[in-house]
Amino acid sequence: MIRDHQRLSTMLADLSLDARVAEDGVWVGVPSQRRGSVAVQIVLTERTVTFRAFIMRAPDLAHQDVYRRLLKKNHDAGPWAFSLDALGDVFLVANRPATALDADTLDGLLGALSAHVDEVFEGIVRTGFGVNPGPTHESVVALAPGEVRREAI
Repeated sequence: MIRDHQRLSTMLADLSLDARVAEDGVWVGVPSQRRGSVAVQIVLTERTVTFRAFIMRAPDLAHQDVYRRLLKKNHDAGPWAFSLDALGDVFLVANRPATALDADTLDGLLGALSAHVDEVFEGIVRTGFGVNPGPTHESVVALAPGEVRREAI
């Protein structure tokens, strides 16, 4: 059960993930084979733990096709759901009762996040930006909204 930021940071460290505590929650980078690192904001309240993972900026092309694909994925996405912010940026979100979140559940939840991202990322980037994020292209790794790092992949 998670009751504070320190306990959460310890649980993340036990999973070999580096956490950063900030005013707006705990931030952690979750590894993904297809995307690199996925920035996840974790917000603790008295009763709920909310996870918000940044996936990609709003698509430049074929918005409807990208959003339709993600809505279809919500049907069997388990605890995670794709969502959009006011700008159309794509996120995965999950909410869990604070009393039900232990180290094993946290590990499973973050593992499921990585699997969902790996399953859809290349397809939505290809459709939404008209590029192939394959091995001969540069990859933009989003660390958090507004923070990016470019890497050759």
